Amino acid sequence: MVWSFLRALSGRTPVGGRRVALCLAAIACLGSCPSSSRCEAFRDPVDLVKRSIKAMERQDSLLTDYRYKKAVVTEYLDRDLDVKKKEERLLEVTSVPRAPDVEVVISINGKPLSEKEIEKSERERRRGRSGRSIRPTLNGEDLLTQFDWSFAGSDRVSGRPATVLSFRPKPGAVYKGSDSNAEKLLKKGSGRVWIDDEEFVITRVEFEFSGEMKSMAGLLWTLRSLRVKEERKRLDDGVWIDSEGEYFIDATALLVKSVVRHLTSHTYGYEKPRS
Repeated sequence: MVWSFLRALSGRTPVGGRRVALCLAAIACLGSCPSSSRCEAFRDPVDLVKRSIKAMERQDSLLTDYRYKKAVVTEYLDRDLDVKKKEERLLEVTSVPRAPDVEVVISINGKPLSEKEIEKSERERRRGRSGRSIRPTLNGEDLLTQFDWSFAGSDRVSGRPATVLSFRPKPGAVYKGSDSNAEKLLKKGSGRVWIDDEEFVITRVEFEFSGEMKSMAGLLWTLRSLRVKEERKRLDDGVWIDSEGEYFIDATALLVKSVVRHLTSHTYGYEKPRS
């Protein structure tokens, strides 16, 4: 639906935004490694991130063809952040390895889609999957080389102990890719990740972009603020799956159109792939 920073860390899905964005991320804070034997095995936070990437890659293979429902509530805001309109969409999601998930809208505000709305939704889905939508692309290597990582304490996510890492742009880091939007995102993005102490899966992520990012010198769009908060939960069969999300975006499209959105999402009705 929006961005998936978790999957970017696993190399699964390009981080990029079409509709997006979210709730505050704490600015990177320096801390000490919590007194956990698993944490102590990683004196360098980058080594822990690398271990987590491997765990996420394994999870990616387990998620193949998993299906579930996703409810997304979008608040359309004015410049004073007052709600102008509210919309709830119900989507059916099919997980796809190393690619954007297939998301099909099945109802809007509790009503099934009309034929016209189905056609519009399908056009948007095809445009997004064909790569014609504008979205920066990042991979795990970018996140390792472009950010400074530090331990930021310990916490619990869904009752499970986790190690918290902070990240912020690394001074002097040279971006070797060709995506100028990704480069801008890396140089002005910061946040935190929560890594499960037992299985090394990233269970929560907070990301914030502050500054300004323009497409075609602002003629197409200008992004001013983007905040993301996502969580995963562990199913009984050991698969970790996206569960909650909160997103905020403040942008201008075509020089004059204000785009301020606040989104929340939750998932349910998980179905294992048929053997």
